[in-house]
Amino acid sequence: MSTDTLKTMVFNREGFILNIPILDEIHFFAWDSIDTILYGSEILYHDHSEFIIYLNRPPIIKLKENAWWLNRLTFWIKNRKNKKIRISDEWNSDFSGFINNVQKYLSDVQDIDFNEDKRKGTLISRSEIKKTDSSVITERWKPERDTALPWKMVYDRYNRSVENIYNRDKGI
Repeated sequence: MSTDTLKTMVFNREGFILNIPILDEIHFFAWDSIDTILYGSEILYHDHSEFIIYLNRPPIIKLKENAWWLNRLTFWIKNRKNKKIRISDEWNSDFSGFINNVQKYLSDVQDIDFNEDKRKGTLISRSEIKKTDSSVITERWKPERDTALPWKMVYDRYNRSVENIYNRDKGI
């Protein structure tokens, strides 16, 4: 995928801007409009992590000046009142820096370990076969059995838990 089509984010004191080049749109999210930020690791989205942002009011969405004709046409048809935004590492070039930038402007933002892999669980056995030019490592893992929701709370304005959000919306 070309980096020209990836979404980018710009952060400032008022909020952050999500630039969506493929749609020729710019979305502005004010800091005081953010109620909750959740993080879903790769287990949920087939090797793609995601932040979900719950808002108390819709973002301000603007069409770029020289937008493609089809984007200009469809811009007026879309529902712009969505208060649940998904930011995926697959489509956003600034994904890994999101938490660091949010921590500058919102209080009580939790750190996320992007390298944590809950799919592995407990290592059962490991074998290494050395060949002349390479080696092959085989690992067997016992999956972690967990009934808890796989989402992590990054930020919540009202100190709710992931379970509270799940029960309120009947899903995430």
